[in-house]
Amino acid sequence: MIKRLIIVTAFLASFSTGVFSQSTTLIGQELNAITTGVPFLTIAPDARSGAMGDAGVASSPDANSIHWNPAKYAFIDQDISLNLSYIPWLRNLVKDINFQNLSGSYKISDNQVVAASLMYFSLGSIDFTNEFGDIIVPGYKPNEFSLDAAYALKLSQNLSGGIAFRYVHSNLTGGIPAGGSGSATKPGNAVAGDISMFYTKDVKLENKNGKFNFGLNISNLGSKISYSEDKYYDD
Repeated sequence: MIKRLIIVTAFLASFSTGVFSQSTTLIGQELNAITTGVPFLTIAPDARSGAMGDAGVASSPDANSIHWNPAKYAFIDQDISLNLSYIPWLRNLVKDINFQNLSGSYKISDNQVVAASLMYFSLGSIDFTNEFGDIIVPGYKPNEFSLDAAYALKLSQNLSGGIAFRYVHSNLTGGIPAGGSGSATKPGNAVAGDISMFYTKDVKLENKNGKFNFGLNISNLGSKISYSEDKYYDD
């Protein structure tokens, strides 16, 4: 079997020289890439929203509302909701990248709901190489996760508001020195929050009952994320 060669792109491209990946491509190779900026936060954790083109801000409330619009929880029917999902990410390109999500909510009163979620993203196995193509760190497994907590309050019969707080951890290099200065890398950490609202009203169209929903979510307001102690290399 042809040994996998890895292309490490966005992160190491921010440094001048130092740690490189091999860029040659052979038939049968699987290519894996590291991307900074925690893009896994934008992955739809549920099949319903994914099938609708990542539309979830104004859909009916469910266990995954913490990802799309925390305010929706105020109108959830269940006292307790729970969701566990596993997504083989980009499986046709790389076989060991996966996304996992656990989320749920608890109704503490008729007007108040609390919720929490854990998202974990594994980027598979990566061999880090130097500028000569020599493997310096074999089989490293980058990973990222976020831990969320949310609160939703029903403000009226049809309107609710919600807030969410988020801690994000991104460990892409395991402290491998990078750049001509040999600056050490580090896991990136950040905190963020969401502010949201949700409006829902029963309607009747051509003798059929339905709902009119409107949602708004201002998401991921928070600190920057950095992968280096050197201020010149901060993201």
